[in-house]
Amino acid sequence: MLHETGMVIDITVINGEKTAIVECISKSACKSCSSNDNCGVGVVAKGLSDKSHKLSIPFKEGMEINHSIELLIENKDIVKSSLIVYIIPLFLFVFTCVLSNLFITSEPFVILTSLASLIAGSLIAKVVSSKLYPINSLNKLISTK
Repeated sequence: MLHETGMVIDITVINGEKTAIVECISKSACKSCSSNDNCGVGVVAKGLSDKSHKLSIPFKEGMEINHSIELLIENKDIVKSSLIVYIIPLFLFVFTCVLSNLFITSEPFVILTSLASLIAGSLIAKVVSSKLYPINSLNKLISTK
């Protein structure tokens, strides 16, 4: 199970439902390694600032502004969403590339149709993932700290 800690920075009403705006800070793993002074990647990681991500999640009782919450994501959900996000666009890209290469002799046109199918696959993956994981299903992933 993946655990991520975030800070509730705002509670608003969006589309008639209470929503919490949560800020999560991504830290580089290289900053905590014992060899980070001798490693080129560690030196670069020291120069980069931590990334801040803001998420809108459904409000759950116990949430307060400036309090920490813990987001929990099951391993099966990570694998399922990764498969959706990567496999659908990749499959469409390869399928279109092979199919268009069989019937079309113009290489630039094969490249354009393949890229178009990659974009279409990404849009399809977005629709499929929003159907499988609607925003209200996130409530079971959140626990207050």
